[in-house]
Amino acid sequence: MNPSYSKFRTIGFLLPLLWKISGITLIILLCVTLAQAFIPIAQLRLTSTLVNEAAVLFQGSTGNNFQSLERLVWLQLALLLVGALLSSVFNYAQQYFNQRATLYFDEWMSAKVNRLSLTYFDNHSSYDQLQRTAFSLQLQGIGIVFTCLMMVQSFITVIGFMIVLYQFHWLLSLGMLLLVIPMLWSYLYESKAKFKLIVHQTPDERMSSYISNLLKSREAAKEIRVFETAPYLITKWKTIAWRNTKRILALERKTISITYAVQLVTLTLLSGMLLFSLHTGVNGGLEIGGYVALAQALFSTQALVQSLAQSYSRIHQDLLHTNELIDFVNLPEENDQNGEIAFPTPIQHGIVVDNVSFHYDGANGPALDGISFTIHAGEKIAIVGDNGAGKSTLAKLLLGLYQPRSGDISVDGIHYSQLHGTDFRSHVSAIFQDFVQYPFPVWENIGLGQVSELHNRSRLQFSSKQANTLSFINKLPQNWDTVLGVHFDGGHELSYGQWQRIALNRAFFRDFEMIVLDEPTASLDPMTESSIFENIMTLTNDKTAVFITHRLGSCRFADRIIVLKDGRLVENGDHNTLMGLNGEYAAMFRKQASWYTKEWAEQTVGS
Repeated sequence: MNPSYSKFRTIGFLLPLLWKISGITLIILLCVTLAQAFIPIAQLRLTSTLVNEAAVLFQGSTGNNFQSLERLVWLQLALLLVGALLSSVFNYAQQYFNQRATLYFDEWMSAKVNRLSLTYFDNHSSYDQLQRTAFSLQLQGIGIVFTCLMMVQSFITVIGFMIVLYQFHWLLSLGMLLLVIPMLWSYLYESKAKFKLIVHQTPDERMSSYISNLLKSREAAKEIRVFETAPYLITKWKTIAWRNTKRILALERKTISITYAVQLVTLTLLSGMLLFSLHTGVNGGLEIGGYVALAQALFSTQALVQSLAQSYSRIHQDLLHTNELIDFVNLPEENDQNGEIAFPTPIQHGIVVDNVSFHYDGANGPALDGISFTIHAGEKIAIVGDNGAGKSTLAKLLLGLYQPRSGDISVDGIHYSQLHGTDFRSHVSAIFQDFVQYPFPVWENIGLGQVSELHNRSRLQFSSKQANTLSFINKLPQNWDTVLGVHFDGGHELSYGQWQRIALNRAFFRDFEMIVLDEPTASLDPMTESSIFENIMTLTNDKTAVFITHRLGSCRFADRIIVLKDGRLVENGDHNTLMGLNGEYAAMFRKQASWYTKEWAEQTVGS
């Protein structure tokens, strides 16, 4: 892409966005910036006049000189006070805009992430992009506004100083313009190098941050202590962190040497211009006030020119970062491929999975390969198979979280791609192996299953009775208002099994037509598991349910069992039919049954 076009594209993207955040604040900031730009020019003129009149007064002149000098002092004070007031207004407006922009960008990014396809999170490069985009949103996207304003202010002030220098001698203004070239080159080099370094070491930065957080996390603390892995993990973290530090320091050494060389050139040139001014003053071509103003103009212009070069290079770097944001904005969203047809309520015929295949990016082979079967309306289906057979992938496809790479899924003859996304999700429910443990009150943990009914306490009570969670909820310190988990003050921790029952409750709190349960009872004891499955069968009496389980004894509750192996459907039927086939399911069932019968036999002999 053409670099200049890229900059214009980025600026064209940012300006409407920043204007939307607070256009009035931007106008105030611009007006204050313009006013601040002229104050140094006025002070320079005032200083020159003040020094000249003071020199005359010190030589013994009388009359109105002191009164005139006094007025100049008061005028200078007024300028300083106005400058201080404008600076205060600018700082407040900047803080106000920063806060609004940060909240806006955080909300926007959270919403965008939740509109992306779930497959986005199956690629490591996506996490690198997320980290760089968050950095661009919070720093570059907001900071570029104030950098531009500072450039406008500095540019106007430099023009005023250049006029002062030109009035004395054109060589001085030309010399100051020549200073821009080496400064701009050095800062542009630095900004490009830093951007490349950030992109290069994003994976290492993420890994370093992950290990650091792991060492401080409650969830990992038990295993780290049992296996005594802390020294190893700390060493691994230090290796990665120090590798990043070495890269940063190496770049810093290189940019410092370049910057120092440029400073050497610019300060030498500046000193030459001062000597030229002194020579002119000695020969009577310059008054003391003019020399003071000239010296001030030279030093101030040099500082401002340096600031302009830095600001331009910073904007250049910010625009490179903001391109990451544009790429993120343009990512295809899940809703982009959804149709407008409403989900059929209730399901009349069923769900048809037709020759569905799915392949994860970077995987050696397909996770699912040519899967076909039908789930009839109201049917209870169990999906079983070894680890890696494709069970959880199939569950996500049934929930519309993944789109098939080939084949299709339809409900009552309507293809998933034709269904309206929001309406589809409002009629399905699920519980996953890695369910979320929200550090919220009990009622909120369960109510998030149906946000529209979040504050309906009577429905929450009824739901918890059905899901068999009310018994332990009533024993909690503040009952329904008990904050769960220990992450925040006043929180109460649950056992993992209780957390799982809360997650089940949340799934059944939703008004669904189809529910998918991925290992819904993995952390529960066999007696509780049996009770839960009886509840599940009752709660899904007239609903379509799909559950994944490794405990094949639970499959007796299912109307039909689907057996997966290496991403393929190998068997399909009820428990008795599959046992009669004496195939994959029968082998798995007998192996699990042998564990229990062996344990029972050993206990019987021991007694």
